Amino acid sequence: LKYPLSLFLLFFVAVVNLPRKDKDFQSWWALERNKNNSRKRDLNGELEQRFKNNSLQYSRTLLTLGASYDFSDYFRLAGGMRTVFVMDGEQQLHTRFRIHMDGTGSYDLSGFDLSLRIRLQYGFEELLGLRYLRFNKLVNRNRLKVAHHIYGTRFGWFATVESWHGSTIESQLLTIAMRYSVGARFSPSFTSRFSLRYILEDEFNVINPQQLHVVVLGYSYRF
Repeated sequence: LKYPLSLFLLFFVAVVNLPRKDKDFQSWWALERNKNNSRKRDLNGELEQRFKNNSLQYSRTLLTLGASYDFSDYFRLAGGMRTVFVMDGEQQLHTRFRIHMDGTGSYDLSGFDLSLRIRLQYGFEELLGLRYLRFNKLVNRNRLKVAHHIYGTRFGWFATVESWHGSTIESQLLTIAMRYSVGARFSPSFTSRFSLRYILEDEFNVINPQQLHVVVLGYSYRF
């Protein structure tokens, strides 16, 4: 297991530069609710809030609605829409929208759950705002995840690495961010779960790139 993960990390680190960045320490919280419509279909919703500037200033709220379908034990297709409420430097609240489509392949390797998710995400400033089309952005996100449930307990752990790729005005595809995370989860019941994770996020090839250190507290409920 360690060799594929090592090669994956080395590959993505090799394709990006590491310029000097401003650092910020943030905190996020997330609430997620999932509903099983059938053995293969899921509906889900998520509410997330983020704080920046050493977690002292409100940054944004994200509301996501989505659905997924399991084609097999090894492949899932999902899609959804996200509304983002963003606070700017003048304390004005702006609304943005994103739609996404995911393909996720998964495999169980000796008790370790491995998955690779490929996401296409399209962001725009307003619904049906065609006059702002040149400001819209298509982003490709690739995430590798490993998770493990500690046998005989209600605890588990997980780790992810994710790359973000976007195009410039010249239509050149560049790596714009890398996100690394590690966390633990606790399941008090079969339907609910708490999680706590740390995220290190590096931005590249953008104006004023940042390095983010984030602590995320999450809760999910399935029914």
